[in-house]
Amino acid sequence: MSTPTIRLAVVDDHILFRKGLRALISGFPDMEVLFEAGDGQELLEHLDQGIRPDVVLMDLQMPTLDGLQTVRLMRAQYPQIRVVIISMHDEPELIDSLHTEGAHGYLLKNANPEEVRGAILAAAGYASARPKLAVL
Repeated sequence: MSTPTIRLAVVDDHILFRKGLRALISGFPDMEVLFEAGDGQELLEHLDQGIRPDVVLMDLQMPTLDGLQTVRLMRAQYPQIRVVIISMHDEPELIDSLHTEGAHGYLLKNANPEEVRGAILAAAGYASARPKLAVL
């Protein structure tokens, strides 16, 4: 039994990381990246144009509009879109505050491919997914 395709957006201000994450996701079955964005403002522009992913993988620290600010805006404007924050920081207080603000998952930037896949599946609502890292 196959799952419906999960549509994603990748948001990070580092082009190489963004492209690498897109390439990784393209190798996962039933997942596709609809677009990339360099910061939260660019993401919101895509969403306002009607391009709506199921899950957004988003860096926490970005110029213009960072991950936390973007999660707050998305919770109000696009509550159906699930957000997984990707960061190099692993402080429990930070993860708690992201959960409070509306993030659906959290990954460290050194996560392995199966952890990334698991976090996407869990955020998209597939209960059988068991990611090793925090899913909010």
